[in-house]
Amino acid sequence: MDIENSSSMLLNLSIMNQTLDIRKLKGWNSEKKVSSKELDRELAVLQGFYWSSMDNEGKEWKRNFHEIRQRDLMLFTLGDVKGKKILDIGCGAADYLLAIGKLGADYVGGQDISEEAVKRGRLRLEKENIKGKLAIGDAINLDFPDNFFDGVFSSDFFEHINLEVKEKVISEIYRVLKPGGKLTIKTPNLNFLKVVIFLKRIVNVLRLRSPFIYIPHTRNNPDNEHHGLTTHSELSTLLEDNYFHTPDIVYVPLIRKGLPKYITKILFGKKIFSEAIILSSRKAVFYGLWE
Repeated sequence: MDIENSSSMLLNLSIMNQTLDIRKLKGWNSEKKVSSKELDRELAVLQGFYWSSMDNEGKEWKRNFHEIRQRDLMLFTLGDVKGKKILDIGCGAADYLLAIGKLGADYVGGQDISEEAVKRGRLRLEKENIKGKLAIGDAINLDFPDNFFDGVFSSDFFEHINLEVKEKVISEIYRVLKPGGKLTIKTPNLNFLKVVIFLKRIVNVLRLRSPFIYIPHTRNNPDNEHHGLTTHSELSTLLEDNYFHTPDIVYVPLIRKGLPKYITKILFGKKIFSEAIILSSRKAVFYGLWE
């Protein structure tokens, strides 16, 4: 076999292998599990790793690609953050702010009630040379000046607070946000969770199991941390009552094993079948400037 034919054969094999690799890719349907020994705990949350089961006590972790996708969709609503000041409500250890900083934000702010998490976050921002301030404290009293931030976001925080506290937090966000500034909230969708639990109860009855199951993190299942689960309607009303404009809704495609793609397309764009609520709104300009 001559050199030219050999090269042609190798090229064809390479293309074939690449095609096979592409066919194996599942994108947002991908699955990845690792043991606790393989996991870098510092990067676990950033990479979207969570316990694969509540019963395994962290022995095996699963990467949640759906959660990673939702995070992206939330951050996209803020637009180009280069040169801007961005605040995270319920910032924890600054996981999201690390991403915001790497995307070019001029200043990042965060506030969380957990002193331990905030201290970790401060060290992480310092290590990455990201300029900003993380404050320890309740979100109903934000430790930042009026009209300071270009954008504010909150991810997986609003389900932990009741309606009265939500109103106070949104009022504080309004205070620290510049007129015309953008606010984005991401939180689990109560209406979607109700549908899921209803269907699981039916399945349990058919399997002769107990139908008395409840949404995770409610009714002490296994705790009651998500006592503030909410809906699109409730959040929209709260925002408009605090001089934010009618929010835009970001829909999240419902992807599940065994669920045909055409069903996913049919369900897309319907609030009740969006796993997470992602709302994006703007603070009033004319009222914001001349209250």
